[in-house]
Amino acid sequence: MKPVKLILISLLMISVNHAFPQVIIGGEPQTPPTQETDHTLKYFNKTEAGVSFGLGYFKTDIYEGIQRKLKNDELVVTLQTVNGFKFMDRLGIGASVGMEKWRNGLFWPVYGYLGYDFSRTENRIYASVYLGYTFGTRDSTTYVNKGKGAFALSIAIGYRMKLSKSVYLVYEAFYKYQSLESSYQVWTKANDSTLVKTTVDYKVPLHFAGFKIGVSFP
Repeated sequence: MKPVKLILISLLMISVNHAFPQVIIGGEPQTPPTQETDHTLKYFNKTEAGVSFGLGYFKTDIYEGIQRKLKNDELVVTLQTVNGFKFMDRLGIGASVGMEKWRNGLFWPVYGYLGYDFSRTENRIYASVYLGYTFGTRDSTTYVNKGKGAFALSIAIGYRMKLSKSVYLVYEAFYKYQSLESSYQVWTKANDSTLVKTTVDYKVPLHFAGFKIGVSFP
């Protein structure tokens, strides 16, 4: 074969290879790995501490026919950890357990966790949802009987900043809804005018806003 033909064939192969990166080597297509084709599941852990403040007002028990409306002045200190798996380095699914010290109680939240990273950069913004149940009790106060934990929901937006190869610093601002189950007793008149003691069960809806700081691996 003439040198000119060899040069033309070589140039043609280089051009095809440049235009179509999926070249065939040894009879099998070779695709360079990219973030878009990475469908692996990766384990992650996120541990955070934070504080939240009560929002709005809530209705109290009924005493002598009167129901009051009190300001939610609870101050809550939170410590929690999340363990799960992340898909394509964006969508995270896991479970969270923690501890919450209230001004008037102690709770142990257990949540399902769903998170989403808005980019794949080392430093990124993310959003997360915590949905579950809180165990524990809140002590009685002047106008509210002792209550126990119930349904809880938290929505957060955060920022993850790289500290080292596998350690990240995370900041979160969040809103939380917490339902408390409580009961109290009232006296009512029966048909024969006798007084009957009745137990009233009800739920107290409480709202909070706060922030958390912690570390994530990775």
